[in-house]
Amino acid sequence: MSVKAGSGSAASWDRRAERGAMLGLRFGVAFFRLVGARLCLLLAIPVVTYFFLTDRDGRRASLDYLRRVHATPDGRRVLGRPPTRWTSYRHYRGFALAIVDRLDLWLGRESRFSFEFHGREPLAKLVKEKRGVLVLGAHLGSFDALRALARLDRVVVNLAMYTNHAARINRVFRDLSPEAEVRVIPLDPTSAHSVFALRGCIERGEMVAILADRVHPGDRRRRCEVPFLGAPASFPTGPHELAAVLGCPVFLLLGLRTGRRRYDVVAERLFERVELPRRPPERAARVASYVADYAAALERHVLRAPLQWYNFFDFWEQPRSGRMS
Repeated sequence: MSVKAGSGSAASWDRRAERGAMLGLRFGVAFFRLVGARLCLLLAIPVVTYFFLTDRDGRRASLDYLRRVHATPDGRRVLGRPPTRWTSYRHYRGFALAIVDRLDLWLGRESRFSFEFHGREPLAKLVKEKRGVLVLGAHLGSFDALRALARLDRVVVNLAMYTNHAARINRVFRDLSPEAEVRVIPLDPTSAHSVFALRGCIERGEMVAILADRVHPGDRRRRCEVPFLGAPASFPTGPHELAAVLGCPVFLLLGLRTGRRRYDVVAERLFERVELPRRPPERAARVASYVADYAAALERHVLRAPLQWYNFFDFWEQPRSGRMS
């Protein structure tokens, strides 16, 4: 298959997925407003049970991941017994509960939640000094806890996303929570425009946030393999290359669910600044070292809450399979 054909296929898949995501976002918000959080939680159980029973590939990937977790000393301590289908079902159920919380947060109801912050002080100091920060997140727990941090510290958060629907998503966010200083900026790896836009955010002392644990279908060339849960896994290099361009401190931010509307929000400084050599071989090696540090930090927190890492596809085979969740 040629590069051109593969790129077109990935882009087509991505556009279809985005259209479905937008429809799902609008439907989910409307339904949540109609029936409320309590009934949504009750209805989430039969819905997630249906998806669990019909998603054979997802079940297989979930169980493979959980077995990798259990193979580590920390993972065995958290999971206890070797993972079974019931453990995988709990993995799915956790995802459903996180979605209900996400809708609640999107509606601007942060005051109904309890957030316990860890490592917030260094981040708050940079915000107070009007220094821009790049925040790297993951599909672990809830990245939407960043909205609560934005409101508390009165800082604008710019979500860098691979999307063709940034304007629509921003309208939805404004409709749901007009006071929240969170906006989406489209990220296009083939264009310098989005990088200049994000640099402007940093210069204004704002936050730029991006998920850094999943290789995007339209950007598969910018990835490298680093150790993760005992085996090489592909992670994107784009977020770390972006950090070098922005020239600002880099933090890992995660929101781990500890109960109904209760979260531990962890802010961990990863790098004071990402610096990359110009020569390609040295540059690739340096990028890989930054990615490995991020993956190691992510692994520590995944082992704290393994049922909250929501990637229901074969993560260790993603470049070859092309399946994304």
